Amino acid sequence: MQNIKRFINKSFKMFCFGFIPLMLLAGTSKENFDTPRLDNGTCSFKVDGELSFNLNGAATFENKTEVDRLGYKTNKLLLHFTSCNDKEMQILEFIIASDKVDKLEVQIGKHKIKDLNHLINNFNGVYGFADLGSVSELPFFIDSGDITITEFFSNKVDGKLEVQLVNAEGVFLKIKGSFNADIKA
Repeated sequence: MQNIKRFINKSFKMFCFGFIPLMLLAGTSKENFDTPRLDNGTCSFKVDGELSFNLNGAATFENKTEVDRLGYKTNKLLLHFTSCNDKEMQILEFIIASDKVDKLEVQIGKHKIKDLNHLINNFNGVYGFADLGSVSELPFFIDSGDITITEFFSNKVDGKLEVQLVNAEGVFLKIKGSFNADIKA
């Protein structure tokens, strides 16, 4: 009789302290804790290089279709980020170009940086630059990495980026972070 009571007691404890918490944890929602949710029209980037700093500021975008003189269409998403630093304006700008004419906008997903070895006309890929006066007087141009568009609506674009920029002196910067861009007014 004593053994049966111990068995029932142990089984009850295992149920209460093992199975119930497992069920409660399994029912919770999974949230991405790597990138905190940003307010509309903002960006948050970590810049690493000769100087390391955070760049937080405003984020806007434009979506347009351009037609060249030969009639080729290119959809372009222009992402524009400016710092909220009163001392010195810092600007990041990226262009994601796509020659897929069946869609009126750039696709959701990962956009890899490609080598830009020709003029920007008819370019299909990602191009970008940064004017970070606090780091260098020279502008930085995109070298490698990718930009991921996670949501695309007519009035907002959410995403994240992880890119490497380089200037004419060979100074590299790594920029990583997320954005929630509003449409440019």
